[in-house]
Amino acid sequence: MRRSFWSTAALAVASAGCSAPVTGELMVAIQTDMAVTKDLDHIELHVLSGGNPVISGARYRLGPNDVALPATQGLLVSEDPSREISIRVRAIRHDRPRVEHTVLTTVPSDRVATLWVPLHFLCSADEASWPGAPGACPDDLTCVAGACRDPHVSAASLPDYVEEEVLRRACFDVSRCFRSADPAEDLDAADCTIAAGDDVNVAIATEGEGACGGAGCFVPLDAESDFGWHRRDDRRIALPEALCSPERLARLGVVTSPVTAECPAKRIGDPLCAVDESQPVVLAARQRSPISLAVSEESVFWTEQGALSGPDGFKGDGAVKRIPREGGAPETLAPGQAAPRQLALDGASGGVLWTNRGVGAGKAALMRRSLDRDDAVALLSEQQLQALGPSGALEGLATNDRHLFWTQLSGTGVRGLVGRASLDGQTGVTLSEPFSANRIAAASNVVCWTDLGQDDTAPDAVDDTGAVWCLKSGEAMPVKVADRQRKPYGIALDATNASEVFWVNLGGEVVRGAVDGDAPEVIFEDHDHPGPYGIALDEDRVYWTNLMQGTVSTLPRDAPPNSDCRGDRCTLATGQRRPGAIAVDAGAIYWVNEGSPGEANGAVVRLAKPPPP
Repeated sequence: MRRSFWSTAALAVASAGCSAPVTGELMVAIQTDMAVTKDLDHIELHVLSGGNPVISGARYRLGPNDVALPATQGLLVSEDPSREISIRVRAIRHDRPRVEHTVLTTVPSDRVATLWVPLHFLCSADEASWPGAPGACPDDLTCVAGACRDPHVSAASLPDYVEEEVLRRACFDVSRCFRSADPAEDLDAADCTIAAGDDVNVAIATEGEGACGGAGCFVPLDAESDFGWHRRDDRRIALPEALCSPERLARLGVVTSPVTAECPAKRIGDPLCAVDESQPVVLAARQRSPISLAVSEESVFWTEQGALSGPDGFKGDGAVKRIPREGGAPETLAPGQAAPRQLALDGASGGVLWTNRGVGAGKAALMRRSLDRDDAVALLSEQQLQALGPSGALEGLATNDRHLFWTQLSGTGVRGLVGRASLDGQTGVTLSEPFSANRIAAASNVVCWTDLGQDDTAPDAVDDTGAVWCLKSGEAMPVKVADRQRKPYGIALDATNASEVFWVNLGGEVVRGAVDGDAPEVIFEDHDHPGPYGIALDEDRVYWTNLMQGTVSTLPRDAPPNSDCRGDRCTLATGQRRPGAIAVDAGAIYWVNEGSPGEANGAVVRLAKPPPP
């Protein structure tokens, strides 16, 4: 049984005095197509009767332990049934108004009627069709389906109130119902219609708002509704016109999914089911080639390479983004980046650093964005990097409490490079020149990196000429921790005082070694299923992704050599779209699904850590 948001006990809109007994009532039913509490965490109510305040900004917390939507507030008829009332409901997220809806109507004198008040995504502050505040409409209009309309509603047109139809509905499982959704067919932006068969559900595919599951983030549209979609006489489905603006269609998608017994047609007021946190949940969908990520106490950060300019490179419209760890609307911290690659956080200054591989002469750079400023700056430009020695494209990046470290790949006529600079970008030096330096990890006492080895083998070949190197603080020369590695990629260290280093080999291995160069141990290998790519550590476990197999796996850090990890024995997630970089915090595992190069089908994913065995 769902709880009401406000008590449905009678609340007189105006004093009835000694007049006849009050019989009419308006049941205000507040509902949303967004996710509570990710998108909305409070509701605020204002009611005026004849211009006089009756309820002034009553605010209530939303959530599983507080109040649920839909929710109702009963308003009794006054001695004058023709008296107009104004109802304004506002939704809030982190004290920021997100969306509001206003209705001007009357209270029926002889029945109890239902007035649905929608708090919908298309009318949220970031999506409304007018610039400015939430709702973003002039005072005499209200936002409906993303457009500003007359707020007057005739009480005679309202349906009778039936509690089971408002507060006793089964929830609509967005994650399940759009798990295998298809992009809408034949979207005609001119009249904002799509072609679809009978018995379908329709949703807006977003980057992070709405209900998120393993397949992405979706805002379900109400069927046959002024607030959602309706089918025209020619059988095409008419969408909200505001959805088809060029700006929205550049960011949002439209998907359909069949109506089934488990997924009936979505109606106005259907509550959204809670997300199953035991399964992977997309934090940010529709990303174009996300590559690297990092997690702070509040946010997840990542790099997005952007769209392809052709078969050989990216356009230069990449970005650095972040999103709250619990999800929401992604924020772009640095747009227009030149194929950004690896990313790291600078805890001392509260900034984010990344490498721009570059999409043209002079575009490569090691970049920083301070979170208390609005602009990104180059710590080391391409010219400054070249002054340290000719080398290839920027790739890896890591920081400790004193320095930042980076790698540059080998290329035609140039060798790979490992560099070090102070956190302000000064005093850059070359640490070593292995043949093909790739990914890098740093702790307070050591920096380690992977060396891919020969780069002239056949495209599908996996040679064993790679190596792993570590350089301790105060030492002049790095130590080769391991040689004869099969394409070592991701590498991980404890952030504080590391004595062990872990890495993955693309050839199908997870390896543990000592930073002083003692013999490494292969704790897992499966050469029949190559593709280990990203790796991360917490106090007890090692986590890795397999780019080719689409999996995320884990083992104890002290696992014995050649541990059995086949099947689902240590697999946390399957069916991922090219999972790459991975990170962990106390409660969850995060990774990027790189998707298809340049296409908007990559994602940032979170999975709650399973309980200890």
